[in-house]
Amino acid sequence: MRHIVLLSLSAIALVAADSRPAIQAEALLAHVKFLSADELEGRGNGTPGLERAAEYIADRFKAAGLQPGGTNGTWYQPFDLVTGLTVGKGNRLVLNAGGRSASFVLGETYYPLSATASESTRVPSAEFANVPIVFAGYGISAPALSYDDYAGVDVTGKAVLIFTHEPQEQDEKSRFEGKSFTSYATLLNKAMTARNRGATLVIAVSDPSHDRDEAPFQGFARDSQAEDYGIPFLRVQRDQIAPLLREWKLDAAAKEIDAAGTPRSRALAGATVDYAERLVKTRRTIRNVVGVLPGSHATRKDEAVVIGAHYDHLGLGGRHSLSPNLAGQIHNGADDNASGTAALIEIARSAAANRARFDRTMVFVAFAGEELGLIGSGQYVSNPAVALDRTAAMLNLDMVGRPRGRIMVSGLDTAPEIDDDLKAAAAAIEGLEVKRFQDGAGVGSSDDTSFMLKKVPAIGFFSGFHSDYHRPTDDWPQIDGAGAASVANLAYELAARLSARENRPQYVANAAPAGHGTSAAGDTGSVGGYGPYFGSVPDFADSDGGVKFAEVRENSPAAKAGLKAGDTMVSFDGKPIRTLFDFTYALREKKPGDEVEVKVMRGGEPIMAKVVLTTRP
Repeated sequence: MRHIVLLSLSAIALVAADSRPAIQAEALLAHVKFLSADELEGRGNGTPGLERAAEYIADRFKAAGLQPGGTNGTWYQPFDLVTGLTVGKGNRLVLNAGGRSASFVLGETYYPLSATASESTRVPSAEFANVPIVFAGYGISAPALSYDDYAGVDVTGKAVLIFTHEPQEQDEKSRFEGKSFTSYATLLNKAMTARNRGATLVIAVSDPSHDRDEAPFQGFARDSQAEDYGIPFLRVQRDQIAPLLREWKLDAAAKEIDAAGTPRSRALAGATVDYAERLVKTRRTIRNVVGVLPGSHATRKDEAVVIGAHYDHLGLGGRHSLSPNLAGQIHNGADDNASGTAALIEIARSAAANRARFDRTMVFVAFAGEELGLIGSGQYVSNPAVALDRTAAMLNLDMVGRPRGRIMVSGLDTAPEIDDDLKAAAAAIEGLEVKRFQDGAGVGSSDDTSFMLKKVPAIGFFSGFHSDYHRPTDDWPQIDGAGAASVANLAYELAARLSARENRPQYVANAAPAGHGTSAAGDTGSVGGYGPYFGSVPDFADSDGGVKFAEVRENSPAAKAGLKAGDTMVSFDGKPIRTLFDFTYALREKKPGDEVEVKVMRGGEPIMAKVVLTTRP
C-alpha cells in the first residue's frame, strides 16, 4: 500500500440489507489466515512465500469456476524485476585517520542505503582508494533556513562524513520545525545534496544525541536491498567508528552545531576512506494471477470489469519497513494486503455462483510487485486479458481489513457516473458507512493508479492506515472479519451494477489529482503539492535509465513544451536523470517561474525542450 493523502470526505447513508450477503466473514478470514501465516514469510517479491500465495490464489480461482486469464492459457502473468541485491566477495570499507583505522563488515557494522549495483560480480560496482574525507555536519543545505553544512568546504571528488537527523533535534524552537523532522533530514535529500556538490561517497553515522544506534545492520544480509541515489551512501555503526569520532572531535562539533545553530564543517586532515562495493542486482520472475469469468450478455460480454488486489508484502521487512530495527522479522501483511486478496477471492467465488448478474466479463487479478512500485498492475495494463478500450472500470481492494464500521472510497472524481452505482450498492449493505475521497487516490497510491493513467475509471477501497502498517505486527488477529466481509460485499454489489450498466462510465480527466504525498511523480514538485509544477506522471514499471512519462498533463508546463506520454527524460537543467529520485530532487531545487532545459528520448531520438515551471493549478 503506497501513501494516500486524505482530503475532504462525505458520508453516504446506508440502509439495512434485504438478504443474506454473498460473502461471509468466516470464508474471507480463512484466506487471510493462510496468506498471512508465518510459513509464507511475508510474501516478499521473489520469495518462495509469494509463489505459494500465487498457487493458492490460482487454486481458489479454479475451484470457483473461473477460466485462466494469464499467459499461454495459464493462471499466471509472469514478469521479471529486480527484487534485491546479491552480495559478492570483496566488499570493503576502511576509514583511516593518521595512525588509526576502523574496518567495517558488510551486514554487521555497515550497510549501503544507496548502491550502484551491477549485473556481474566480476567488476566492482563502486571502488575508491585513499579518498579524502570531509566532515559535513548533518549533510544539510537549506538556504531558506539560513543553514548550509556545505558552505565553505570543497567536497568535490571526496567522501563526506555526516550525522543522521537534523541539528537542534530536541529544541522546540529550532528553525528545523522543532522536534518534527523536515524533509532535509531524509536520506534522499542528504544523498542528492552531497552528490550535487560533487562528492563521490557519503558515510552516515548516528548523531550523538541518541543513546542507541538501532540501524538494521545485520538485516541487510538477510534482505539485501538498497536504493540507487546515484552515489554510494553508507550507514556505519556508531560503536565501530567511535574511536575516530573521538580522534576528530566530531561529537563535540555536533554539540556546537546544536548550541549555536551554525555549521562546523571541515576537512579532516589526513583522513581517507577505502571502499569497494560488489553488489549485484537480483532479478527474479514473479507473477500476477489472473482469472476470468465470461460475461452473460450477448454483446456486453465483449467488455470487462476488472477487480484487483495486490498479494505481495514486505517479506522480512527491508527498506520499506516502518520498524527498521526489527528487520529480519516476518512482516505478514494481514491487512496489507492479505485482506484485499481474500476479498478478491471471495468476490470471484460469489460472482461465478451468480453469473447471471454479470453481463460483462469479469477479470480478477491478484497483483505482485505493488510494494516495489505498482509493477504488477503496470504489467497488466500493458498486457490486459481484455483490451483496456473495452474495460469499463477497475475496482481495487488495498487494506480493507480494519473498517470498524466504515470504508473509504476513492476515484469517483474521475468517474462521476459511478456515484449512483455506489449509492445503490451501499444500500444493499448493512452497518457500513461509506466515506469518499473528494479527489482520487492519486498517483503513487495503489494499483488503481495504473488504470487511471490509462484513462480507465478506477475505484479504490481502503479502510485506513494504522500503527501496524508495514510492521511485523500486522497479523490476522487484528482483522475485522465481519467488517472486511461487508467491504467485499460492497465491492461485489458495485461490480454487479457496473457489469450490468447499459453504457460504460466515462473517464473524466483530472488535471492535477491530489494525493501524492511526495513529489516522486513529478506532478506537484514537493510534499503536499507545494513548489514548482512540471506536469508529468511517471511510468512506475519503467523507471531505470531515465524517467519515462506514463502521462503528460493537459496544459501543464511539460505539455506546453511539447513533451508527450512515452517520452523518457534523461536530463533536467543539465543534470543527468537516471531514476525517479534524480528527477524528484532536481525539480525540488527549482521554483515556479524558472525555465529549465529538458532532454528526453523519443523513439530512440533525443529531443530538447525548454519548460517554464509554474505553480500547481
